[in-house]
This record gives sequence, C-alpha cells and structure tokens, in this order.
Amino acid sequence: MNPPNQQYYGQYPPQGGPPPGQAGQSHPGYQQPPQGAPYYPPGGSPAPGQPPYQQPPYSNYNPNPHQGPPQGPPQGQPQGGQYQYPPQQYPGGPPQAPGQYPQGQPAQYQNQPYPPQQPPQGQYGQPPAQYGQYPPNNYQGPNANPQAPAPYPPQQYGAPPGAQQWSQPQQQPMQGYGYGVPPTPPSAGYDQGQKAYYAPVDTSADAEAVRKAMKGMGCDETALIRVFTSVKYENPWAMAQLVTDYNKRFIRDLAKDIESETRGDVETALLALIRGPLEHDVRVLIKALDRAGTDEDALMDVLLCRTNADIRAITTEYKRIKGHELIVDIKDDVDDTLFRLYSMVLSAARAENSAPVIAAEIDHKVTELQRATEGTIGANAISVAQIFTSSNAAQMHALSEAYMRKYHRSLEEVIEKEFRGDMEDALLYMLESATDRARFDAKRLEKPLYRTPRKDRLFINRIVSLYWDRSRLELAKAAYQRYSPSRTSLRSSIRGLLSGDYEDLMLALIRERK
Repeated sequence: MNPPNQQYYGQYPPQGGPPPGQAGQSHPGYQQPPQGAPYYPPGGSPAPGQPPYQQPPYSNYNPNPHQGPPQGPPQGQPQGGQYQYPPQQYPGGPPQAPGQYPQGQPAQYQNQPYPPQQPPQGQYGQPPAQYGQYPPNNYQGPNANPQAPAPYPPQQYGAPPGAQQWSQPQQQPMQGYGYGVPPTPPSAGYDQGQKAYYAPVDTSADAEAVRKAMKGMGCDETALIRVFTSVKYENPWAMAQLVTDYNKRFIRDLAKDIESETRGDVETALLALIRGPLEHDVRVLIKALDRAGTDEDALMDVLLCRTNADIRAITTEYKRIKGHELIVDIKDDVDDTLFRLYSMVLSAARAENSAPVIAAEIDHKVTELQRATEGTIGANAISVAQIFTSSNAAQMHALSEAYMRKYHRSLEEVIEKEFRGDMEDALLYMLESATDRARFDAKRLEKPLYRTPRKDRLFINRIVSLYWDRSRLELAKAAYQRYSPSRTSLRSSIRGLLSGDYEDLMLALIRERK
C-alpha cells in the first residue's frame, strides 16, 4: 500500500522501492533514496531535455484524511510523466513537513496550518446536530404537529453493522462505538426544542373542570383522573400547557392545589403526571437521595440505561431545582464503588443507540469481562461497570450472547456469583434491560405490587414512566401476562390488589378502563 502522501502513477515503484505497509517501515535490502535524488518512473529515462523527477520525501501528511489516499493521477495528468502539484491547493508544491510550507511560498500562505479536517458526516450526509435540535422520539400521538418535520427515523434494535444508510461510503473504519453516528434524540418531554413539533390544544374547558373538581368542600378525584389521563394530554407538552394555562387563568399553583385537595397514592400519581417526565425524574432523585436513606431502586430507575441526551437533561434540571450538582449528592449517599458506577453514567459517554455492534470489539470486551470476574480473585467491579455503562442495549445483548458462546456460562450467572448488594443489582439491571426489555419492564411492575409490604410509590413511578412511552407500555403489558407466575394480566393484578380511586387511576394510566 502506498504511503498516505506518496503518489505513483502508472505502476508501483520498481524493485527496491518501499515495501507495502506504513510509510517509513524498514525492509531488508531496501535503501530509501536520499531526498531530492532523481527518480525515473517505470518505462525508462525522461524525455530528452526533460529534467528528472524530484521525488518528494515520504510523510504522513494527507490533505484530506476523510477520502483516503488518492487512487490515481488527477484528471489530465499523463501517467508516467512528471507530476505537477495543483497550484490551487498547494502553491509551490506540497508541504515539506507538518506545520511548514516550502520556501518561496506566497506571503498569504506562510505559517498557516494544514487545512482543517472535515467533521464526520451523520446520516443522510448531514453533520450531527447539537443536543436539543432533534424532534421528539418518534411521537405520533393525536397532538403531533402536522406541519412539523418528520420525526427522526427510528433505529433498528440490534441492527447489524452497516444497516444505516449513508450518503457517502465510509472511507475509514469506525473508531469505537460512538464515532460517526448521530446522537440519540431526547425522550419526549426532555428537551424544550420538542415544542416545535407539538400542536397546542384547547385547555379552557379542562382547566375549568379541574378547578371545579377541587373547589369548595371535598375533591372530585374522578373528574381529575378523567381530565389528566385524557388522550388529549398524553403528550408531555400538552400536559405542560394545561398546567400553565390553569396557573395563569386562576392565578394559582396546580401542584399545590392537588397537594391540598388529595391524599396518599392518588396525590403521588397525579403530581407525577402534571410535572411531566423530566421534572418527575428529578423529584424522584431528590426523594431517593434523602438523608433518611437512599432508595436504590428509584435511583436505578431514573439513571440507568438512559440515553446521553436524557442524562444531560436530568443533571441540568436537578441543578436548577436543587441548586447543586447531582453527582455530589450521590457521592454523599452511596459507597465508593457504586459512586464510581454512577459517575460513569452521569458522564453521558454511553454508545448512542445507532452505534453498531462490532464483532471484534464485542469479543475483546467479553475477554475483559471474564478477566475482571471469573478470571481473578475478587471481581474488578470498576472494569465491569465501565464496559456496561459505555455500551448501548444492542451491544449489551451481543455481550451476553458472546459470553455464553465463549465460556458456556450466562453472564447473568457470573454477575450473581461475583457481586453482592447494590452493585449486583445495578449490573443486573443494565444486563436484563438490554437482553429483554419488555420482560424486564413486566418484572419491574410485578415486584412492587406483590412485595410485602407493597411499595406503592415505586409502582406509581414505574407506571408513570411507561405512560409517556405508549409502545413500551404495550410491550410490557403483553410480557406481564406471558411471564407472570399466575399468568394474569396487569389489569387483573391491579384490580385484585388495589381499590378505590387509586385503582381507577392506575387502570387509566395503563389505558385500561373499568
């Protein structure tokens, strides 16, 4: 292979020329000609009166690294002839060394750096947009703005490498899981830029109904459930509009009115709804990190297996509401090993959802996992956490399957054997979510329902988080009936274990009415 900056036209240099490989490699019996020594291209001496070709020195310079080495002479350049450097690119000839131009260079080109490298192109040949510029996550509900651009095309879960369509062929191998792929859009309700894709709704009648339900003696909780779980407000931005319109119209605070007029689990669920997914996540974190004791289940629900865009939104909103950094509060509440795991999560360095599964990388990580667990005395929790927190769901799924093929043991069994306590729970959380998310969500709904005593707040948080993602909710409901020990539906479990307005509200949130 020619050196990146060396161009031979016609044939490869005659015997004695540089061997294939990287520029500058030594080869037995090969003597590189001195700089400036005459070089005659294949075919004999130059034409009479033609000065010999002055061979430029080898260098690693490539004027356009994204297009690879040149494949042949420029248009109009005769093969075997003396090559003239294009004056429009490098007046006076090619650069002699990095950061320098040849003597005699025009003044405007003196001491100028090389042309900057072009950024990697995203899907459809466009540069990846900055955080906050993508539309909501494939929202197609009744409040979708018909005039907004089409949602960002969904990525196929577990798609093989190369499944994405690019406008130009890749000239260089992809370096790592997150290189050259578009960022995953924030979830619905996590980015103010998503308002551009939301068609406002008429909230006047519903605001009046909510105020009437809480006005005077007592509270009509049935009316509140009917309004807040209406299909009209299944978009988080529609719910935010209802809250804003209520507060402006009656000069009141809807959250405080609900707190004063409702009680118990109904109050918890209604507040979770009107706050929207992002603020609710932050409120859950604040309560989970209460000095009275850390709620590890709630902490994992909010932070693990989240996209980089969601993590950045959560940390920013936490600082806005609480006044200081989330990582500082986590450090004060968890042990050192678990803190290291969450610091990796909050760095937002997870592979984007569209990053491919690269077999060589998976095999290398499987080997590292074995060395960090079964292959050593005392598992290296930090190494395992680094691999888990940097991989997307498709890559985690591939890791699980590759580990079984290579070592004939499931990765889940290895984690259960080598770890204990909160670290074991966090690693299994990430692994199970990647291998079968629908079944994982079903188990997350079943455990707090049937735990003694029942953990209603945890159940409400999980139901509300699924409420904002309808497709994921439907998959979880189907998996619940398929994998539940009693083979009952989620609707039947709620009706058998809950009662009153709390039962009605939970059924409405899973879109199952009485």
